[in-house]
Amino acid sequence: MKKWIAYSWLVALTLVSAPSMAQETEYHFGVRWSVNGLASSIDAQDIMLNFSGTPSHLDTRLPISQYIKNGENAVKLYTWPLEYEADHELRVSLLYWEPGQNPNTEASTAFEVVMMPGQEDTEPEIVSLDSGAPLQPLQNDISFNRYEDNDILEVSFNNRQPMPTWCWEEGDALGDTDSTRDSLAREYRRLYSLFEAQDNDALMNASSTMIEELAVASGEPEAYVRQRASFTMFFDNPNLFQLDPFPEEPMILNLAADNRVAWLTREGVAAPIRFGHAASDEDVSNVRLYFIKRDGQWEICR
Repeated sequence: MKKWIAYSWLVALTLVSAPSMAQETEYHFGVRWSVNGLASSIDAQDIMLNFSGTPSHLDTRLPISQYIKNGENAVKLYTWPLEYEADHELRVSLLYWEPGQNPNTEASTAFEVVMMPGQEDTEPEIVSLDSGAPLQPLQNDISFNRYEDNDILEVSFNNRQPMPTWCWEEGDALGDTDSTRDSLAREYRRLYSLFEAQDNDALMNASSTMIEELAVASGEPEAYVRQRASFTMFFDNPNLFQLDPFPEEPMILNLAADNRVAWLTREGVAAPIRFGHAASDEDVSNVRLYFIKRDGQWEICR
């Protein structure tokens, strides 16, 4: 599976960390979605996987094995419409493929959900279903809800394949408090100092849990995942790495996965650690980190 792994901390997906697996997974899993012209983001276990703040017509897919647990799971597609047109279509598919297959061309669709939000009296509809797939939709728990700030298509499903216990299931339950935020901000600042020093080895060591778990989820060797996660390409090229100042103002604490995963954001969904590119005034890479707290220590989980 060489062509479809989220190897870096940048933009949307992450690396991860793994305890040993009790049983090797038979299939890898992914999610595919399209929003034909809307701003959107997609979450798994309420952890943001991808964000597009501008209208997009892309048909997008990501690997999500490391976000799927035993039993019931959910992905959520958020949209921010100014106004829906009658032909606006939200489409979410859950995918699976065997180790060694190319997920871009050989993945199978477990099921697909379509919602037409611009039409009256419509509900999400399962338009494709593979009854033999390890992921099965929970039809009574698929919903589309409108809110003041955004709308959410929630797709719940059951996983029939045994999975390892991922790091985001094992962290301590965290309080939504200033002390949690401030403690996590200190950890971000520690990592920021490693970016300032351009110490790639220290950054990779800090993300060892992430790398181990992504290797488990993807079936790739840890050394290969670590190499792909490296920031050396950026550090060696000043045109690709201009570190933004660390924010001084208090940031926003975000919690997910039953309050076991935490991350900070500044304005909008911008990450505390991000860097610009000299060749572009608009191109910015966000270093998206998701943490758990275990044995009293912050640990990068995704």
